[in-house]
Amino acid sequence: MACPASSYLFYVSTIKWVKKRQGVSIVDHHPDLTFLGMGRSAVVFKLKHEPRVIKVFYPPFEQTAVQEKQNYDKVQGIRFYPKIYESGPNYLVMDFIAGKTFFQCLAEGIPLKDSYVKQVDTALVEARNKGLNPSDIHLHNLLVMSDDQVRIIDIARFSQTKRCPQWQDLKKGYQTHYHRFYFPKKVPKWLMNGVAWFYQRLKTEKAD
Repeated sequence: MACPASSYLFYVSTIKWVKKRQGVSIVDHHPDLTFLGMGRSAVVFKLKHEPRVIKVFYPPFEQTAVQEKQNYDKVQGIRFYPKIYESGPNYLVMDFIAGKTFFQCLAEGIPLKDSYVKQVDTALVEARNKGLNPSDIHLHNLLVMSDDQVRIIDIARFSQTKRCPQWQDLKKGYQTHYHRFYFPKKVPKWLMNGVAWFYQRLKTEKAD
């Protein structure tokens, strides 16, 4: 059973955090909320009694919530993206996607099928057809569900104007190396994080 709108806002009000030198730390939240993860600008909780999540943006990233809501509005009805049920000045309520990220699949040895890559391509084409510019596609915002369907989350940057080659670079790496004999069955997390850091550094140097 879905919560009334006032309940979502109440849940958001129970989430407390403190600022640290790098980012924030969550110190309290309502017991009906299960912590799922934290990124550069937001924290995500699963609601106890329904298959939805609340994504809350902490200061100074509240405007990102507005931007991401606008982007999700443009792709509503496209199966590759979660449905949005409510939004506020610093939060979004959307579908809970039960699945594994591409990052988790690589770390745990779960095969990444060619069909997953094709689905991402299709999802990004459909987003472009809605006037968006898919950007910042990475291993953590691509999810595979148990029925082999792919979903894409965290699309705040889909409205940026500059070209982002990140997905094409990921796909090229997959097509070039993933099916080769030397590619490990399980990829260490430290290695993937290291490659991501080095990749971002190269992008920054090229931009300069």
